[in-house]
Amino acid sequence: MSNAPGQFGRIDRDLELTSLSPEQVLDKLNLSAPALSAVRIAAESGDQMGVFAALLAHYRQKFPLAAEADGGATSLEAADKICRHVFQWGPYEEVDYGADMDWAWDPRGDIEWVAAMYRFYWAEALASAYEQTREEKYAAAFVELTTDWIRKHVLEDYKRVHSVYTHWRGFVWLDIQTGIRATNICLAFTKLVHARAVTPEFLRLLLGTLYDHQVKTKALPMGQVHNKAVFEQRGFINIAYHFSEFAESRAWMELAMERTRENFLLQTTCDGVQREWSYGYHQGVLRDAVEIRSRMDEMGVAVPEDYAERIRLMYDYIFWVATPDLGAPMFGDGSRPPPESPDRATWPLHDTLVEASELLDDPKYRARARLDRSLLPEKKSHAFTDAGMYVLRDDWGADQIHLALHCSPLGISSHDQPDNGTFELYAHGRWLMPDSGFYTYGHDPEGRAWHRRTRVHQTLTLDGRDSGIGGRHLLWHSSENLDCVVVENVSYEGLIHRRTIWFVDHQFFVLLDEAIGDALGELALHFQFAPGEVEFDPCARQAHTQFPDANILVASVGDVNCGLHEEEGWFAWAYGHRTPRMACRFVHAESAPASFLSIVLPYRGTDVPDVTATMPSEPVSSASVALTVTASGKTWQIGRDLATQSAWCRSE
Repeated sequence: MSNAPGQFGRIDRDLELTSLSPEQVLDKLNLSAPALSAVRIAAESGDQMGVFAALLAHYRQKFPLAAEADGGATSLEAADKICRHVFQWGPYEEVDYGADMDWAWDPRGDIEWVAAMYRFYWAEALASAYEQTREEKYAAAFVELTTDWIRKHVLEDYKRVHSVYTHWRGFVWLDIQTGIRATNICLAFTKLVHARAVTPEFLRLLLGTLYDHQVKTKALPMGQVHNKAVFEQRGFINIAYHFSEFAESRAWMELAMERTRENFLLQTTCDGVQREWSYGYHQGVLRDAVEIRSRMDEMGVAVPEDYAERIRLMYDYIFWVATPDLGAPMFGDGSRPPPESPDRATWPLHDTLVEASELLDDPKYRARARLDRSLLPEKKSHAFTDAGMYVLRDDWGADQIHLALHCSPLGISSHDQPDNGTFELYAHGRWLMPDSGFYTYGHDPEGRAWHRRTRVHQTLTLDGRDSGIGGRHLLWHSSENLDCVVVENVSYEGLIHRRTIWFVDHQFFVLLDEAIGDALGELALHFQFAPGEVEFDPCARQAHTQFPDANILVASVGDVNCGLHEEEGWFAWAYGHRTPRMACRFVHAESAPASFLSIVLPYRGTDVPDVTATMPSEPVSSASVALTVTASGKTWQIGRDLATQSAWCRSE
């Protein structure tokens, strides 16, 4: 490899880069391929525009006109507005940019809006509308907007400070902007190339800016282990793949394979989880890695075995952590809009799982998507110990009890949250304790900060402060009548939070939370509920939801001197959308070292079960603990031993 792992070579961030002039584009092409004979003849005659007219005819053969597709009235409406310079992104109202586009404008106070404009997300709507209708206005709008962008963003200005976000040096040509924009241009071009609006003159201009993209990415790659580095290389590869007429195309592909492999392996764990611990970035990096592998195969560039194997492991993570409604975990900057239909084929991860079966020639992923129990593993719970991600479940269907736990090492970006030890819980057909979500990136800084707080997650705090991030795995046990996981987080100076969860008879959960250390301050254990009514009983130290069909009971049990208090709660299921919900905390009367013992019991109907338990007799932080728990009239002896890496559950 060209760079040592994690170092990515020495990159001169002050290089002087220059945009390719239209007259220089021809010099960057390799016209030796038989399919380019007409282009060669024009070049030999010195007819520049004849060259690009012939090259345009070549691309129209290379990218055949697809059959008309039905994209729906909504996409056509969006494309019609883009033709008038009216744009919309995310949860915000549309905006009219006027005749003279100011690409740096931030009309809604969210940097993600500006980034979306620079990334050419709008191009897909125009290309789709043209594909549906064959109306020239959509291609003409793409040509007009792209020409305007190229004219206003020469490569010489790649270090320009953004006019709104002045802390960003080179925001327009930032790695992720450059990579995603390159991909979107390539994909739009393959659909729009047949339009009359795409002229030889425009093709020459477009090839020039695409070459600029390659120069920038080759000379100044991101150079960090991050999702952006893979997104960047995907764009680099897409230009080399779609425009293989560039003389450097093969060299670009080989360089990109080296860079992508190195970064891809470093930013994913050995058990296949992307190290930002936020599902959207796991999915995005996997999507790009799969596409890159496909492009390499088509171009005859060798794909290393460890790269292909890591793709399989990333799909395995999706297989195991997919929620009962085939959604994704909401840890970190994750979102999970609810399914809009009872049809499993429309659920969010259905197609991803089906595609995994086709790509990897393994039927289990399709079986998970379609709930084919005959092809699903007998084991239903799983631990990703390198990543600190765990899922405990009793079944595969939509009625399952499902608890996902997050306790990870420090991530590679700020997309993680200081919430180690937190969990989400679904049971009996509904979400009962979902994560708080992340809500937004930019438009509401106070709202984003609120959703990132430790105390709005289902974990332990000291004086309500945000915890550190230093998760580590201690124990995993999975058997016929018990799943048990033990994790720790270095939460504060002088305080380690150790959490043990027993999934007793695969019916309910017992949580032992130990505050290990001598840090002074108020210890609190926080829980949040799905939006809806919740009844709090401070005397009994318990709270329960009040849904008509299925509910959750959270109770502080054992000989623990603590009080129950209500607190503010919000649930954000999609970008820019949130709703109030009920939340609570149990406050310990003593400082560390101390422990909480809790029962989290999902149940059908509205009759609240009775629960009791005895506190472990062992001191806080003991390797081995044992206790007795009673729920709904039945009693169990449960325990775990870190020294022997064992756990047990015996009913009486």
